Amino acid sequence: MSRSSLANQAYAEVREAIIEGRLPAGSTIVEADVASMLGISRTPVRQALRRLELEGRLERDDRGRLFVHALTRREVVDLFTVRRLLEGYSGRLAAQRISDDELDRLERLLLADVEASRRGDAEELADSNERLHDLVLEASRSRTLVAIVRELRGRVYGLNAFAVGGGEHRRTFLREHTLMVRLLREGDANGIERLIHDHLGLAQELMAEGLEGDAGENVVGQRVGANA
Repeated sequence: MSRSSLANQAYAEVREAIIEGRLPAGSTIVEADVASMLGISRTPVRQALRRLELEGRLERDDRGRLFVHALTRREVVDLFTVRRLLEGYSGRLAAQRISDDELDRLERLLLADVEASRRGDAEELADSNERLHDLVLEASRSRTLVAIVRELRGRVYGLNAFAVGGGEHRRTFLREHTLMVRLLREGDANGIERLIHDHLGLAQELMAEGLEGDAGENVVGQRVGANA
């Protein structure tokens, strides 16, 4: 495999680990450890980490040590401001383009939502929420829109609104998911665009509140070695 391919592989794996929370905010990233973990040389790892640093997912402290960037409230608000506009628009397009099969799949996801809520499973709720929103996004039939929104979603890592919010918030999300499906079945483009915009507004508030201070002072740094 070429050096550029190895660098791309290292980039993808470290990026995914950050997004999924396996490398939480504040984690120290050691080049040699990442290379050992991936079973490749340090040169492509160095290139991958530099790319992630340029993207703002990694940053350096005063001593030059590399660590996972902790999102600030301001960053969460900025990201969600753009997401609300784009995902609202994707809902508008989906109302005009969604198929009957996709609507049936959304109904099944709603049932999974209800069951996860009954069990109080925040992780499963967050997962079904992501799949539901992703299905609406794909129903927009806009590849460009899908790519941009997924990149924005990948920028908000380590938190989810279902984990941060309480029971009443979770019930609100479920009611709004149910309404989303109804509006899509009715082809109500204006209604679904407004609903998604407001729906993500609540998620934004909850996740911004879940951050302890603008610099993420609540995050305890930890060294990431070969077993991370």
